[in-house]
Amino acid sequence: SEADELATPLTRKIASFSHLLLWAILALAGLTFIAGVMRGEKAADMFMAAVALAVGAIPEGLPAAVTVILAMGVSRMAARGAIIRKLPAVETLGGASVICSDKTGTLTENQMTVTAIFAGGESHPVSGTGYRPEGTIEGFSAHDQALRTTLLAGLLCNDTSIESSENGEKVIGDPTEAALIVAAGKGGLRLDDQARSLPRIDTLPFESEHQYMATLHDQGGSNPRLVFFKGSVEAVLERAVMELQSDGTLQPVDPESIRAEVERLAMDGMRVLAMACKELPAQTSTLTHQDVSSELIFIGLTGMIDPPRPEAVQAVQAFHRAGVKVKMITGDHAVTAAAIGAQLGLGIEACPGRPTCQVMTGADMTRLSDEELMSKAADTAVFARVAPDQKLRLVMALQSLGEVVAMTGDGVNDAPALKQA
Repeated sequence: SEADELATPLTRKIASFSHLLLWAILALAGLTFIAGVMRGEKAADMFMAAVALAVGAIPEGLPAAVTVILAMGVSRMAARGAIIRKLPAVETLGGASVICSDKTGTLTENQMTVTAIFAGGESHPVSGTGYRPEGTIEGFSAHDQALRTTLLAGLLCNDTSIESSENGEKVIGDPTEAALIVAAGKGGLRLDDQARSLPRIDTLPFESEHQYMATLHDQGGSNPRLVFFKGSVEAVLERAVMELQSDGTLQPVDPESIRAEVERLAMDGMRVLAMACKELPAQTSTLTHQDVSSELIFIGLTGMIDPPRPEAVQAVQAFHRAGVKVKMITGDHAVTAAAIGAQLGLGIEACPGRPTCQVMTGADMTRLSDEELMSKAADTAVFARVAPDQKLRLVMALQSLGEVVAMTGDGVNDAPALKQA
């Protein structure tokens, strides 16, 4: 609701022209009146003549002419499959100098496949693609508590379902969560069976500002209630104190080894999610953010591939040839963003030992003033771990530099920036 209602370049030019024309007409009308009076004409007659001159000089047909021309542009765009909601957008689209794009589902296929799992200090490659549970998890054992619990957390801390039909599998929900269901299926875990043995009691839905989702489950009888937690690596590590091992024992969490594994997965262009769990008293019936603010047990990581769309790579090349800058905005890890940015041809080159040297994160943006952000945003092509309000701030910063900014995205978290652009 706080987004500015910006004028487009065309409406600004028309407004500027109108003001200039207004003062020119008033000046000419005034000169006509003064000249007539000085020549001995009656003041009343000269006043009427000046008013007639002013009325005659005002181009009443200009708004209609502009509207007709823009409507013709809308018609041409419609013939090419583009829907225009506001007439001035036709002209503004042609003047765009920067395109800010969401990554997942816009620049990438949004067909996620888990290809690696890290649990119990070991990495397990996962074979198979698509949404059929066809494939294997290397080194999988039903006795590996860390690996099995990682799969279970991804399966139950989940609001998505997959339906099979003659035309293949249909995902109802989020493709990322669908990939977790498929991975669990490769480990022999079925959603219906696990949901019966660990029924869900309450949920904390995923929100961009929190970067996690959590669910509360009943283990039966007087057993403690079990919380499964799924989210960004940062959200898990800042709350986790212990780490689950393959034999079921707990050890103090080692953040550095986990971050090293995250970076290894992310450098291959994988999107990384972290899993954790926690037990709460048996009488707990509701789950709050305070309940998962600390004392979590880190379980494991899942790395999934979401390849760039071939047509997106071609589009980026076309925009660069046209002199239009393309900036990718994502909530993913900075290393993953850098890898995908390089594949898309955004000019990202990893610095020695610092694969994210050309990536700005949401945390970086928080530390920058508006003036500093304006100067750095112009030269940065990839933005990672960005919250919805930061997307909005980025668009506003680019507009402050005089850029005509286009925004594209398919999620509710893109909405503020979409409205501002």
